Amino acid sequence: MSFYPQPFKYQCGPFALKYALVMLGRFESENFIAKKAGSNWWYGTDEIGLEKAAKHFNCRMKYFRRETGPDAIKALTQHLRKGYPCILAVDDWAHWITVVNWQQGKFVVIDSSLDRVITINSANQISRRWKYFENSFRSYDAYALIPNFKVITKAKLTLAKARYVMNKRNRELARNWDTYFNDLTAICRPLTSLSVYTISFGEFLRRHEKIIVEQVAYWHGSPNYSELKKVLNSMKFVAEVYNLVIYEEDRKKALVDLSSLLMMYTCGKYGMYKIFL
Repeated sequence: MSFYPQPFKYQCGPFALKYALVMLGRFESENFIAKKAGSNWWYGTDEIGLEKAAKHFNCRMKYFRRETGPDAIKALTQHLRKGYPCILAVDDWAHWITVVNWQQGKFVVIDSSLDRVITINSANQISRRWKYFENSFRSYDAYALIPNFKVITKAKLTLAKARYVMNKRNRELARNWDTYFNDLTAICRPLTSLSVYTISFGEFLRRHEKIIVEQVAYWHGSPNYSELKKVLNSMKFVAEVYNLVIYEEDRKKALVDLSSLLMMYTCGKYGMYKIFL
Protein backbone atom coordinates (compact mmCIF):
# COMPACT_ATOMS: atom_id res chain seq x y z
CA MET A 1 0.00 0.00 0.00
CA SER A 2 0.91 3.70 -0.08
CA PHE A 3 3.28 5.38 -2.53
CA TYR A 4 4.51 3.00 -5.22
CA PRO A 5 3.86 2.70 -8.98
CA GLN A 6 1.07 0.68 -10.54
CA PRO A 7 2.24 -2.73 -11.82
CA PHE A 8 -0.24 -2.74 -14.74
CA LYS A 9 -1.36 0.10 -16.99
CA TYR A 10 -5.09 -0.46 -16.45
CA GLN A 11 -4.79 0.11 -12.68
CA CYS A 12 -4.33 3.89 -12.78
CA GLY A 13 -7.93 4.58 -11.68
CA PRO A 14 -7.84 2.57 -8.44
CA PHE A 15 -4.38 3.95 -7.65
CA ALA A 16 -5.55 7.53 -8.22
CA LEU A 17 -8.49 7.05 -5.86
CA LYS A 18 -6.27 5.28 -3.34
CA TYR A 19 -3.88 8.23 -3.20
CA ALA A 20 -6.77 10.67 -2.83
CA LEU A 21 -8.07 8.65 0.12
CA VAL A 22 -4.60 8.58 1.70
CA MET A 23 -4.72 12.38 1.86
CA LEU A 24 -7.89 12.05 3.95
CA GLY A 25 -6.20 9.62 6.33
CA ARG A 26 -7.90 6.53 4.91
CA PHE A 27 -5.89 3.60 3.58
CA GLU A 28 -7.44 1.11 1.20
CA SER A 29 -5.88 -1.52 -1.06
CA GLU A 30 -5.87 -0.67 -4.76
CA ASN A 31 -7.06 -4.24 -5.43
CA PHE A 32 -10.10 -3.73 -3.21
CA ILE A 33 -10.80 -0.37 -4.86
CA ALA A 34 -10.49 -1.99 -8.31
CA LYS A 35 -13.02 -4.62 -7.28
CA LYS A 36 -15.51 -1.96 -6.15
CA ALA A 37 -14.89 0.09 -9.31
CA GLY A 38 -15.22 -2.88 -11.65
CA SER A 39 -11.77 -2.35 -13.16
CA ASN A 40 -10.47 -4.84 -15.72
CA TRP A 41 -7.45 -5.21 -17.97
CA TRP A 42 -9.28 -4.71 -21.27
CA TYR A 43 -11.19 -1.53 -20.30
CA GLY A 44 -9.47 -0.05 -17.27
CA THR A 45 -11.56 2.13 -14.95
CA ASP A 46 -14.07 4.73 -16.08
CA GLU A 47 -15.49 7.66 -14.11
CA ILE A 48 -18.66 5.73 -13.28
CA GLY A 49 -16.61 2.98 -11.65
CA LEU A 50 -14.54 5.48 -9.67
CA GLU A 51 -17.68 7.23 -8.43
CA LYS A 52 -19.12 3.88 -7.37
CA ALA A 53 -15.94 2.99 -5.47
CA ALA A 54 -15.76 6.43 -3.84
CA LYS A 55 -19.35 6.05 -2.66
CA HIS A 56 -18.43 2.74 -1.01
CA PHE A 57 -15.80 4.62 1.02
CA ASN A 58 -18.37 7.24 2.03
CA CYS A 59 -17.06 9.91 -0.33
CA ARG A 60 -18.50 11.65 -3.35
CA MET A 61 -16.72 12.70 -6.49
CA LYS A 62 -17.69 16.22 -7.54
CA TYR A 63 -17.25 16.58 -11.29
CA PHE A 64 -15.91 19.82 -12.70
CA ARG A 65 -15.03 20.72 -16.28
CA ARG A 66 -13.61 23.85 -17.85
CA GLU A 67 -12.95 24.80 -21.45
CA THR A 68 -9.76 26.83 -20.99
CA GLY A 69 -6.52 26.09 -19.18
CA PRO A 70 -6.59 29.14 -16.87
CA ASP A 71 -10.19 28.45 -15.82
CA ALA A 72 -9.37 24.79 -15.18
CA ILE A 73 -6.33 25.67 -13.06
CA LYS A 74 -8.42 28.18 -11.09
CA ALA A 75 -11.10 25.57 -10.36
CA LEU A 76 -8.46 23.04 -9.39
CA THR A 77 -6.75 25.36 -6.91
CA GLN A 78 -10.10 26.31 -5.38
CA HIS A 79 -10.87 22.67 -4.57
CA LEU A 80 -7.36 22.07 -3.24
CA ARG A 81 -7.62 25.08 -0.92
CA LYS A 82 -10.73 23.48 0.57
CA GLY A 83 -8.69 20.38 1.33
CA TYR A 84 -10.18 18.19 -1.40
CA PRO A 85 -7.73 16.04 -3.41
CA CYS A 86 -8.59 16.03 -7.12
CA ILE A 87 -8.48 13.21 -9.64
CA LEU A 88 -7.75 14.43 -13.19
CA ALA A 89 -8.43 12.70 -16.50
CA VAL A 90 -5.21 13.25 -18.50
CA ASP A 91 -3.49 12.03 -21.66
CA ASP A 92 -6.74 12.25 -23.67
CA TRP A 93 -8.73 10.45 -20.98
CA ALA A 94 -6.31 7.50 -21.07
CA HIS A 95 -4.90 7.99 -17.57
CA TRP A 96 -5.88 9.19 -14.08
CA ILE A 97 -3.63 11.23 -11.77
CA THR A 98 -4.19 12.73 -8.32
CA VAL A 99 -3.39 16.35 -7.43
CA VAL A 100 -3.14 16.83 -3.67
CA ASN A 101 -1.74 20.30 -3.02
CA TRP A 102 -1.00 23.71 -4.53
CA GLN A 103 1.74 25.93 -3.16
CA GLN A 104 3.80 28.78 -4.58
CA GLY A 105 2.36 28.24 -8.06
CA LYS A 106 3.29 24.55 -8.09
CA PHE A 107 1.17 21.41 -7.79
CA VAL A 108 1.99 18.24 -5.85
CA VAL A 109 0.94 15.40 -8.14
CA ILE A 110 0.76 11.67 -7.47
CA ASP A 111 1.08 9.75 -10.72
CA SER A 112 1.15 5.97 -10.39
CA SER A 113 2.67 5.57 -13.87
CA LEU A 114 5.95 7.09 -12.64
CA ASP A 115 8.67 5.24 -10.74
CA ARG A 116 8.86 7.92 -8.04
CA VAL A 117 5.06 8.39 -8.07
CA ILE A 118 5.15 11.82 -6.38
CA THR A 119 6.12 14.74 -8.58
CA ILE A 120 5.87 18.52 -8.67
CA ASN A 121 4.31 20.19 -11.71
CA SER A 122 3.76 23.75 -12.88
CA ALA A 123 0.37 24.95 -14.10
CA ASN A 124 1.57 24.66 -17.70
CA GLN A 125 2.73 21.07 -17.19
CA ILE A 126 -0.63 20.16 -15.65
CA SER A 127 -2.58 21.88 -18.44
CA ARG A 128 -0.71 20.18 -21.27
CA ARG A 129 -1.53 16.69 -19.98
CA TRP A 130 -4.99 17.63 -18.77
CA LYS A 131 -6.35 19.13 -22.01
CA TYR A 132 -8.66 16.91 -24.02
CA PHE A 133 -9.03 18.03 -27.63
CA GLU A 134 -11.08 16.43 -30.37
CA ASN A 135 -12.11 18.24 -33.55
CA SER A 136 -13.16 21.67 -32.24
CA PHE A 137 -14.07 20.42 -28.78
CA ARG A 138 -11.70 21.13 -25.87
CA SER A 139 -12.16 20.37 -22.20
CA TYR A 140 -10.38 19.87 -18.88
CA ASP A 141 -12.18 17.21 -16.81
CA ALA A 142 -11.63 16.29 -13.17
CA TYR A 143 -13.25 15.16 -9.94
CA ALA A 144 -12.79 16.54 -6.43
CA LEU A 145 -13.00 13.83 -3.77
CA ILE A 146 -15.25 15.11 -0.99
CA PRO A 147 -15.65 13.00 2.18
CA ASN A 148 -19.11 12.50 3.64
CA PHE A 149 -17.53 11.64 6.99
CA LYS A 150 -15.71 13.73 9.56
CA VAL A 151 -12.05 13.60 8.58
CA ILE A 152 -9.85 13.09 11.63
CA THR A 153 -6.81 14.61 9.99
CA LYS A 154 -5.83 15.56 6.44
CA ALA A 155 -2.36 15.21 5.00
CA LYS A 156 -0.51 18.45 4.27
CA LEU A 157 1.97 17.30 1.64
CA THR A 158 3.84 20.55 1.02
CA LEU A 159 6.40 21.05 -1.75
CA ALA A 160 9.27 20.47 0.68
CA LYS A 161 7.72 17.32 2.08
CA ALA A 162 6.88 16.03 -1.40
CA ARG A 163 10.53 16.46 -2.45
CA TYR A 164 11.61 14.59 0.69
CA VAL A 165 9.37 11.61 -0.07
CA MET A 166 10.53 11.65 -3.72
CA ASN A 167 14.16 11.19 -2.63
CA LYS A 168 15.45 7.68 -3.35
CA ARG A 169 16.86 7.46 0.17
CA ASN A 170 13.32 7.60 1.53
CA ARG A 171 11.78 4.88 -0.63
CA GLU A 172 11.15 2.74 2.45
CA LEU A 173 9.16 5.58 4.00
CA ALA A 174 7.03 5.95 0.88
CA ARG A 175 6.25 2.25 0.61
CA ASN A 176 5.35 1.88 4.29
CA TRP A 177 3.48 5.14 4.70
CA ASP A 178 0.27 3.50 5.93
CA THR A 179 2.14 1.41 8.51
CA TYR A 180 3.76 4.48 10.00
CA PHE A 181 0.43 6.30 10.04
CA ASN A 182 -1.44 3.44 11.70
CA ASP A 183 1.23 3.05 14.39
CA LEU A 184 1.27 6.78 15.02
CA THR A 185 -2.49 6.98 15.50
CA ALA A 186 -2.10 4.52 18.39
CA ILE A 187 0.34 6.94 20.03
CA CYS A 188 -0.73 10.41 18.88
CA ARG A 189 -3.89 12.37 18.29
CA PRO A 190 -4.71 15.04 15.71
CA LEU A 191 -4.13 18.64 16.71
CA THR A 192 -7.40 20.57 16.89
CA SER A 193 -8.43 24.05 17.99
CA LEU A 194 -9.57 22.49 21.28
CA SER A 195 -6.27 20.73 21.93
CA VAL A 196 -4.51 21.87 25.10
CA TYR A 197 -1.40 20.63 26.87
CA THR A 198 0.04 18.92 23.84
CA ILE A 199 3.55 18.40 22.54
CA SER A 200 4.63 17.89 18.93
CA PHE A 201 6.09 14.53 17.99
CA GLY A 202 9.33 16.28 17.03
CA GLU A 203 9.63 17.97 20.41
CA PHE A 204 8.84 14.69 22.15
CA LEU A 205 11.71 13.01 20.28
CA ARG A 206 14.04 15.90 21.08
CA ARG A 207 13.44 15.26 24.76
CA HIS A 208 13.29 11.46 24.81
CA GLU A 209 14.85 10.00 21.64
CA LYS A 210 18.28 9.48 23.19
CA ILE A 211 17.07 7.31 26.06
CA ILE A 212 14.71 5.28 23.83
CA VAL A 213 17.35 4.55 21.20
CA GLU A 214 20.11 3.78 23.70
CA GLN A 215 17.90 1.45 25.70
CA VAL A 216 16.71 -0.57 22.69
CA ALA A 217 20.23 -0.80 21.23
CA TYR A 218 21.61 -1.88 24.61
CA TRP A 219 18.99 -4.55 25.30
CA HIS A 220 19.19 -6.15 21.87
CA GLY A 221 22.76 -5.42 20.87
CA SER A 222 22.44 -5.53 17.07
CA PRO A 223 21.08 -2.22 15.73
CA ASN A 224 23.16 0.94 15.75
CA TYR A 225 21.85 4.29 16.89
CA SER A 226 21.52 5.81 13.41
CA GLU A 227 19.34 2.94 12.19
CA LEU A 228 16.89 3.34 15.06
CA LYS A 229 16.91 7.12 14.70
CA LYS A 230 15.98 6.76 11.03
CA VAL A 231 12.83 4.83 11.99
CA LEU A 232 11.87 7.53 14.49
CA ASN A 233 12.61 10.28 11.97
CA SER A 234 10.26 8.61 9.47
CA MET A 235 7.55 8.53 12.12
CA LYS A 236 8.23 12.19 12.88
CA PHE A 237 7.86 13.09 9.19
CA VAL A 238 4.47 11.37 8.86
CA ALA A 239 3.31 12.92 12.15
CA GLU A 240 4.15 16.38 10.78
CA VAL A 241 2.31 15.73 7.49
CA TYR A 242 -0.88 14.77 9.37
CA ASN A 243 -0.35 17.26 12.24
CA LEU A 244 -0.36 14.56 14.94
CA VAL A 245 0.63 15.48 18.49
CA ILE A 246 1.06 13.80 21.87
CA TYR A 247 -1.19 14.86 24.70
CA GLU A 248 0.36 15.56 28.08
CA GLU A 249 -1.48 12.67 29.74
CA ASP A 250 -0.20 10.26 27.05
CA ARG A 251 3.52 11.04 27.34
CA LYS A 252 4.41 8.05 29.51
CA LYS A 253 2.39 5.72 27.31
CA ALA A 254 4.14 7.17 24.24
CA LEU A 255 7.53 6.32 25.74
CA VAL A 256 6.44 2.73 26.29
CA ASP A 257 4.81 2.44 22.85
CA LEU A 258 7.79 3.82 20.92
CA SER A 259 10.25 1.64 22.84
CA SER A 260 8.08 -1.41 22.13
CA LEU A 261 7.78 -0.57 18.42
CA LEU A 262 11.54 -0.12 18.04
CA MET A 263 12.18 -3.40 19.84
CA MET A 264 9.68 -5.23 17.61
CA TYR A 265 11.38 -3.71 14.56
CA THR A 266 14.77 -4.83 15.85
CA CYS A 267 13.67 -8.35 16.72
CA GLY A 268 11.89 -8.70 13.39
CA LYS A 269 15.00 -7.71 11.48
CA TYR A 270 17.74 -9.34 13.57
CA GLY A 271 15.89 -12.02 15.51
CA MET A 272 16.65 -12.86 19.13
CA TYR A 273 17.46 -15.71 21.49
CA LYS A 274 15.07 -16.94 24.14
CA ILE A 275 15.42 -15.29 27.53
CA PHE A 276 14.29 -16.34 30.98
CA LEU A 277 14.48 -20.01 30.03
